Amino acid sequence: MVQHLSLLREVSWEDIFAVWRANEGADPVWQEFARKEKGWGSWEEWRSHQAAQLGAKERQWRLYEMTDPNLAVPKFRMGPFGGWQKQYEEKNVHTFEDLVRDHTDWVRENIGVRSRLANFPQGTRFIGLYLSDDDAIVLYEGHHRAAAIALAVHDKHPIEFTTKPTIALTTLEGDVHDLLNRLLDSKSENPQRKI
Repeated sequence: MVQHLSLLREVSWEDIFAVWRANEGADPVWQEFARKEKGWGSWEEWRSHQAAQLGAKERQWRLYEMTDPNLAVPKFRMGPFGGWQKQYEEKNVHTFEDLVRDHTDWVRENIGVRSRLANFPQGTRFIGLYLSDDDAIVLYEGHHRAAAIALAVHDKHPIEFTTKPTIALTTLEGDVHDLLNRLLDSKSENPQRKI
């Protein structure tokens, strides 16, 4: 799976999180989602909680440039997030290519996917988990962008990249299915949330 990636450098979780915060974290829609849907005081609290569940600060991360994002991204597996995984009974194994093939209308109607198709953010950065035993990348951050790329490829109108996307990856070895299932089951909601 790493054949469409070119190593740029090692990168710290702090740098990865800062880029994530500057993009998604600055978006009022995601700030409101963190507060109202997930029960957190802020976007940063929500995403910091998710990162802690993954042990992101303790992991080694590397930044890669995608040499052919239209080939690479559709092959990424969807990450352990209910909004994406709900399309399948079997969890944490399906790719964006699968999603677009099997649930084309659902993807096409997703407002986040549509907005990125209309104006794809050039030079974007994804976050992913490389499962060495499966030789697969599970996307951790960037699902709407990944679905937009996969849909564009499916529709035979691949996105033209003026600046290649990058992906920050950490390697997970051994049987990681328990970890992915725990992340999915947590739903990233605030456990102290008052209903």
